[in-house]
Amino acid sequence: MSESRKGVIWNTLGSGMLAANSVLLLLIVSRVFGVAAAGDFGIVFTTAQILYIIGLFGINHFQMTDYAGQYSFGAYRAAKWITTAAMLAGCFLLFFWGGNTREQAWLLLLLTLYMAIHSFAELYQSRFFQKNRLDLCGKSLFYRTFFSLCVFAGLSITIKNLYLASAGMVLTNLITLYIWSLCPSRAMPDESRDVKKQLFPLFQTTVPLFASLFLMNVMVNLSKYVVNYYENSTAQGYFNILFLPTMGINLLSEFVFKPLLSQYGAALGEKDFPRFLRLYQRHLLLIGVLTAFCCLGGYLLGTQVLGLFYAVDLSPYRLELFLTILSGGFIATGSFSYYLLVMLRKQVWIFWNYAVNIVVGTAVSIFLVKNLSLL
Repeated sequence: MSESRKGVIWNTLGSGMLAANSVLLLLIVSRVFGVAAAGDFGIVFTTAQILYIIGLFGINHFQMTDYAGQYSFGAYRAAKWITTAAMLAGCFLLFFWGGNTREQAWLLLLLTLYMAIHSFAELYQSRFFQKNRLDLCGKSLFYRTFFSLCVFAGLSITIKNLYLASAGMVLTNLITLYIWSLCPSRAMPDESRDVKKQLFPLFQTTVPLFASLFLMNVMVNLSKYVVNYYENSTAQGYFNILFLPTMGINLLSEFVFKPLLSQYGAALGEKDFPRFLRLYQRHLLLIGVLTAFCCLGGYLLGTQVLGLFYAVDLSPYRLELFLTILSGGFIATGSFSYYLLVMLRKQVWIFWNYAVNIVVGTAVSIFLVKNLSLL
């Protein structure tokens, strides 16, 4: 098997495992601990994922596409220590003053630690991607996610303690980070030139990416927070289950376009903008077809299938599920376009797009949830 084909296979496995992770975590919590616990877990995991954006700070996406080596790996690593520390500081602020219940606060701490390790692993996954080692990138993501999920499931079922299960997941993620990220990276030259001089320009470059990603994730999950404010944990549990397929389209589309980012890079390098545009149009068409297929399947069978998996009755929520899946197509299009605008180094365009959307989205979400609840 060729290296490129092996890389695509492992990247697909890793991305698939990551796509399934939040779905399976919520499945385990719903079945073992109940819908209300799934509501608490879901909203806390969403907050941990938004804090994860602070840990990434947009640097990983820039690093992935830094084929010319504009910044050294030492600079990326130093930046990662700073952003991960900022992520944990944000968690502690929310732990003490975030308005969470006691149960939510402790879950937030554990799940943020889990995502902080993911954030640090992104440093090495982006390095593997930058060096065209998609196989190492995919293996790291697959094994870390898979074994952490297995430990969480095993502890949840055997000891029936959500906090100990989450702690076990954190420890497993840390161990697998060492085995499948740090160890393989030692074979690659560790360039650390002018780290201090590079840090400020690097952060200056990625601030718009960070702000955009942060706003995008708040915008995508805004309805969850409004539901959490106006409804109870059980309603939040139902909404989290209905929301799960939304990100599926985005992750499925990433299976296709992430391995092909180098083709976009080649088109830009050759200043072949018609080719760049043709690739973009093909992937937009793919997302449209995928969205239509998922919407149809979700409307006909989605509530039955999800209800069976999560042991809840979702039959009254067929229209709600259809709408969340439809929104997944728009999220996928935005996420895909984000990557390309990063390659074009149009970070400010991304920021203003989401800045406008977050203002509109906040007003719309509050009005609609107050009046129409989950719908």
